[in-house]
Amino acid sequence: MKKKTQSIYVRQIHFLFFALSMFLFACSKDKIATEAKPAEDKLVSYLERLGFKKENIELKGDTYIIDGDVLITKAELAKRAANEDKTDGIAGTEHWRGTYIISNAYNSNVRLYIDAAVPTAWRTAIQGAVNNWNAVNGTRLGMSIVTSQANSDTRVFMGFESANWIARAYLPGSNSRPGVSVEINSNYNSLPASQKLFAITHELGHTIGFYHTNQNQGIFIPGTPSVDANSVMNSFVLNWNGFTAGDVLATQILYPQ
Repeated sequence: MKKKTQSIYVRQIHFLFFALSMFLFACSKDKIATEAKPAEDKLVSYLERLGFKKENIELKGDTYIIDGDVLITKAELAKRAANEDKTDGIAGTEHWRGTYIISNAYNSNVRLYIDAAVPTAWRTAIQGAVNNWNAVNGTRLGMSIVTSQANSDTRVFMGFESANWIARAYLPGSNSRPGVSVEINSNYNSLPASQKLFAITHELGHTIGFYHTNQNQGIFIPGTPSVDANSVMNSFVLNWNGFTAGDVLATQILYPQ
């Protein structure tokens, strides 16, 4: 009887030590999370100053998702916030660009690599989108599709999420290179071909530095129209009907010959 009683006490003491250690670990985790949050809040505040709405900013892992389809890593955003451009966030006009666009070392041949898992219909849309951007007159901008990921600038691949985004892309980096990837949501594989083409042309626009035209965010591109309802850089997908005059002008201004 005595031995059994001692065993119960020992087990109780062990349990108390275990519970205490778990409590301290939980407190430590809470402290780390609390300490990390101000830095994240600062980055969200920076995006808000650019005109983005807080409710449209989501942090997923180490990547911020803005307006559903614009991607930027936390590290890259921190660089931008540290070198904040005071001309950002001018409201009331249409065509917008990010702080960074791609340099002449890359912009005449943005090389796209398409993952093997990308279905034929989307491959057709990607090739069509490349053709669209290459056909813009009066600009040095060019794109091509390459067969080696090692020799590419931008990777195009499939993902899946039961969510309201068709595709999403990274903006150019502070190193002046094109956005590193375009992700296509296989949840929208049944989209009509014309809308696939619009969506991919739109996402490639993000990889070279364009923001959404129907939202006042980033740096306004001077000389572009104040209303451009059919712009490829609107945040909603239409049937492809060619670039608007505003799209062409914005591209010529960003990437002149």
